[in-house]
Amino acid sequence: MTLKPSSWKKFSALIVAGMVTLGVFPVHFLVSTPPLLAQQRTPSSRLLTTLGDRAFPIFAVAYSPTSPVVVSGSNEDTIKFWNADTGELNYTASVHLDDVRALDISPNGQILASGSDDNTANLWNMETGQLIYTLYGHTKGVRTVAFSPDGRTLATGSWDNTVKLWNVENGQIIRTLSAHEDGVDTVAFSPNGATLASGGLDNNVKLWNLNTGELITTIPAHDDWVSSVAFTPDGQTLVSSSYDNTVKIWDVNRGELLRTLTGHSFPVYQIAITPDGSTVASVSDDRTVRLWDIGSGRLVETLTGHEKSIFSVSMGPDGRRLATAGNDNTINIWELGR
Repeated sequence: MTLKPSSWKKFSALIVAGMVTLGVFPVHFLVSTPPLLAQQRTPSSRLLTTLGDRAFPIFAVAYSPTSPVVVSGSNEDTIKFWNADTGELNYTASVHLDDVRALDISPNGQILASGSDDNTANLWNMETGQLIYTLYGHTKGVRTVAFSPDGRTLATGSWDNTVKLWNVENGQIIRTLSAHEDGVDTVAFSPNGATLASGGLDNNVKLWNLNTGELITTIPAHDDWVSSVAFTPDGQTLVSSSYDNTVKIWDVNRGELLRTLTGHSFPVYQIAITPDGSTVASVSDDRTVRLWDIGSGRLVETLTGHEKSIFSVSMGPDGRRLATAGNDNTINIWELGR
């Protein structure tokens, strides 16, 4: 999704104003771990290729879990399907009427979900690029989309302060989750599909029981809005990122902060976790991709290659490749040295 911050032209005044927010934190949420820069290894990851037509900023990128395909969404209101190996553009889809902010691909690799500032989400056929359904219901821009582990449910989050759950098979609304006091910018399903995490402009992370639709807990997670959340594969740990320049690692069962990862000098827009749960990649307005060891909080590696802000990151299915995209109008494909 994008500039997880909104498009500069629309929200530059808001960014300049500062977005001052306050949060109340229990004592156990204040534990932090400084970056251990001295332990950062010699860089071994490398940039494989750069994709994109370089015409418009790219707000969202998604790596297919089943094929060498990367999908991008931009502020020209289009979705593009790229061959990650050859760099060729397979096809372009254009139905949204405003910036495409969010993308996710179903676990079986067959369906793409997109979210847009036109207040809608769309479901697409990954093989043909054809539209399957348009999902109407949000009253403001859809900033985040995520498939459940079984691919049957789609969660969407909007700046109308709500999360909606949709039946992927028929495109109907299952349930609306309302508890955030400001816009929702990120959602993620737990690996067993029983819990949903959401975060947004109220600086909070919320955990939801998807069997009942009830709110489990609210974590006052960050000092600025929460831009991204992701579960580790065992479901025991949640990672969040924020405009407060940090990445945080949480114990899901206790709602307790385990460690704070500091090192980015500007807002962190999105995170992605490797399939083995050992590493989290974060991308930022500071133009860097940072790889962190989740167990220790150690900064493993810093990748440079983008010329402007990096808005989105997506992990390849084997955890050896990473796609990043941003305001320099490009998609970078990285090979991770792990």
